[in-house]
Amino acid sequence: MRPELTEKIERYLNNEMQPQERNDFELQLSSDEELRNSFELYRSIDTTMNATAKEKELRQSLQQMNRKYFAEAGNVKQGRFKKWLAAAAAVLVIVFGAVYFLSSGKPSAEKLYAEFAQPPALNIQMRGTATDSLAQKAATAFNSKNYSDALPLIRAYIEQQPHDIQMTFSEAICYLETGKYKEAESRFSAFLISQTAYAETAKWWLALSSLKQNDFSKCRNTLNLITQTSPYYARAKELLEKLPG
Repeated sequence: MRPELTEKIERYLNNEMQPQERNDFELQLSSDEELRNSFELYRSIDTTMNATAKEKELRQSLQQMNRKYFAEAGNVKQGRFKKWLAAAAAVLVIVFGAVYFLSSGKPSAEKLYAEFAQPPALNIQMRGTATDSLAQKAATAFNSKNYSDALPLIRAYIEQQPHDIQMTFSEAICYLETGKYKEAESRFSAFLISQTAYAETAKWWLALSSLKQNDFSKCRNTLNLITQTSPYYARAKELLEKLPG
């Protein structure tokens, strides 16, 4: 944060500007992205400092940091403390951001889920019945990834056709995608003990459910249950290598 920007922001927040200067600053604030970002950072620090009763303790801590980490030792003066803190915060954001970027070799759970969670398409064979029409609407929403719209349609269809395995599995995925993890995992688990082709698929999606919930340990344990004969073995091995921790 450049000193001249900090000076302007501090004077603005302290109501030290004349009306014309204040208007000019607000116009600049609306068009200058650097100034706007600096203003938001400084204001957040200013709000925090005004809300706490421990400014003296913080000042003493920062004085120690100043002597330890900066070449020029000195005191943090009353009235200029927040200004110093804003500049220090800007530096720390850059430093810790760089450290995180260099040290973080693993993608987040959200990114991993987006990479590996590829729901199978819901394909419907139309026969011209009312039930098929409902199934088609459900399939259209599901294949468009509109899971919140697809879920009630799928549930209505299953009430009429409870033995439709493909639709039931798609229902489980809808529950997962809409954050209803208990319902999703209950249905995936039921497929694990079934004598259908969806048994291995369910195991894979149970692992993805744990991943979506940031439970890397449970995800890893489930992935390790996927054997070499599974069509998901290669993907499971790849995901294992990318999991954090």
